[in-house]
Amino acid sequence: MPRKQQFSSKQKKLQLQEKRKRKQNTPYKFGACSDDEEKKGEEEEDVRLNTQPVGTAHERINKYALVFGAESKEEIEKNKKQSRLPLGQINEKLLETSIEDFSVESTELGMPKRGKWDYKMTKHKLELAEQQEFRAWTAKLDEYYQTRGKASYYERNLETWRQLWRTLEMSDIVLFVCDIRYPTLHFSYPVYKYITEELDKQVILVLNKIDIVHPSVSVSWKLYFEQKFPELRVVLFSAFPEQQKLVENSARGLLKRQNIKKPGWAYGADKLIQLAKCHYEDRKSKELDTPMTSGGKDEDDERMGEEEEDEEYVTIGLIGQPNAGKSSLVNGILQDKKVSVSRTPGHTKHFQTIFYSSKIRLCDCPGLVFPTTAPKQLQVLSGMYPVAQVKEPYSIVGYIAERIDLISLLRISHPNMEDMPDEPWSAWYICFAWAEKNGYMTARTARADVYRGANSILRLVVTGRICVRFTPQNYQPDDLCGSYRDLLTELLSFAKEEEKGDEEEEEEFSESSEENEKEGSSSAKGNMFSVLGDQDEM
Repeated sequence: MPRKQQFSSKQKKLQLQEKRKRKQNTPYKFGACSDDEEKKGEEEEDVRLNTQPVGTAHERINKYALVFGAESKEEIEKNKKQSRLPLGQINEKLLETSIEDFSVESTELGMPKRGKWDYKMTKHKLELAEQQEFRAWTAKLDEYYQTRGKASYYERNLETWRQLWRTLEMSDIVLFVCDIRYPTLHFSYPVYKYITEELDKQVILVLNKIDIVHPSVSVSWKLYFEQKFPELRVVLFSAFPEQQKLVENSARGLLKRQNIKKPGWAYGADKLIQLAKCHYEDRKSKELDTPMTSGGKDEDDERMGEEEEDEEYVTIGLIGQPNAGKSSLVNGILQDKKVSVSRTPGHTKHFQTIFYSSKIRLCDCPGLVFPTTAPKQLQVLSGMYPVAQVKEPYSIVGYIAERIDLISLLRISHPNMEDMPDEPWSAWYICFAWAEKNGYMTARTARADVYRGANSILRLVVTGRICVRFTPQNYQPDDLCGSYRDLLTELLSFAKEEEKGDEEEEEEFSESSEENEKEGSSSAKGNMFSVLGDQDEM
């Protein structure tokens, strides 16, 4: 019997790590083809986020995980080198955007459309057809990004797109929820065109989180969309109107942390319910005015007719990008916490329905990252991509510093001020100085933890403590007149401008950072992942 080859404990440890990694990254794909090479290629190109370890629970636990295209090592290294270059001058004109800046050229690439189906098709045949069409759509979109030279994140999980299709099919009114800070990025024109033209359904644009920005910005965006799309109804919404900010672009320092309270009265909820009731009354009046026809019906028409007779209510569907505040909007309308919410993108896994009354039903759809031409740095800032999963955050900090005075907001000093006082700032130096100021140090070498400093800055932007927001082109808040001026006055009346609150906003952030460091150091002893930050509920 041949002698066994020696196998060290170190090699055994590496073998177990690779085995564990394969289990965690193996996705479940229904109806996937049996070609192993094609499966392996897809796994290398895509990355699945917020997944749970396979084997500890049901095998389909990661069915609705976020799936994006993986970044290449060359792209990551390129961004790291760029983050060490001197920053350009601050140009606030870069914050003035329009819908055309982020829209894909073809509406066919804007979203995958569900193919034709009927009740005679089997479940396996229907899902297989959907999968084939979805693969063809992703191939065209990847080719478009390749010819363009710049790629952006977009949802590559078919199961999540199926949730959107189901929501649109069952909805009578569709609420397109957008973050007021980035409405041109969150609003997808191809999706809007598909709903209004092909599905022939009403769309209401909800500009959410208006308490984060100045009221003049909210009213200006409402004016922009109503002029751009005359048939589109725009509603301003805030689940916490009592926390309205009167500080424009965080000019006086970092905004204090919001106190998360139980959902109560929400601004804009009455307007949405009123529109739903009007739609219900209009549908009832049309049914009474429609004459009865004596023509024959097929099996599908009879089945759809039976479902319509059973549904004596209006269904309001909520769609939008991840972290746009759809679940918070549901809780704000119901004035109670009925659905779970989180700042982590992709928290809502599948669509969920809840009744507001016997005549109105709400349907919350998971957030989807629609195809866009926006840079990946902006997508991370808008909350579409989890901050904890970003491999190279330094270039994103540079993206912020070239648009707002980030150095003054953080109140940091250059690390090489004594040796080289004339040395220019770079994105890496900003992260280094912020890490030193807050005491973020590595465990072994006791050096400044630059990655943690960059991660902390990104979280401040995503949560709204550093207000980075877009404005319409040629933004002039003084030009508002008529009903828009009245609306601006109404929003200002809800804002509580107190002297104590202003003093708290102008105080040094070092005091609050010291408190955060004490909390982080105490929790870091028991949790090795505490440096990534906590996942607070909204």
